[in-house]
Amino acid sequence: MLSDEKGVFMRGEIRFVMMIAVSLTLQGCIGVGAWTLGSRIESNDRPKIDQTRGSIDIHKAGGDGNLQTSADLGAQWGEPDRVASREAGKEEWIYKTDGLRWSGLVLYVVVIPLPAMIPVGSQYVSFLIHDGHIESATRADWAFKAGAYCGFFGMTYGGWGCGAGSFEDLRG
Repeated sequence: MLSDEKGVFMRGEIRFVMMIAVSLTLQGCIGVGAWTLGSRIESNDRPKIDQTRGSIDIHKAGGDGNLQTSADLGAQWGEPDRVASREAGKEEWIYKTDGLRWSGLVLYVVVIPLPAMIPVGSQYVSFLIHDGHIESATRADWAFKAGAYCGFFGMTYGGWGCGAGSFEDLRG
């Protein structure tokens, strides 16, 4: 092999190795898309309240082991971060959870997500307490609201395609 041919061959190998290395760092998505996100505040009068502070499922009803009184809640979750007085002798116990609530837009161009978001508050769980009983619970966090995409979104949507819609539609 001539030295010039050997140099071309080596550059080709290096280029191939670099392409493999770069492709391994990608998210598995190639295309365009845009998603909106914002605050999500959901309430329920019989949520599933876990023993762990901040853990609550607004969409499932609590069972027999569910926390039902303010005494049980205080014993398991500790003192609330804030207590607010409400009408007719009711109190709202507010427990902050980790993180911020975000609002904004995420653009996805080829392989790069471009977030344009601002924090709009803290995430929290609150309970409406009346006569020592939990009447309802509210969770405030952030969620993707709606979006559209076109391309290969392997990790998110499982393949090639285009689509648009609301994330509320997906929750079912």
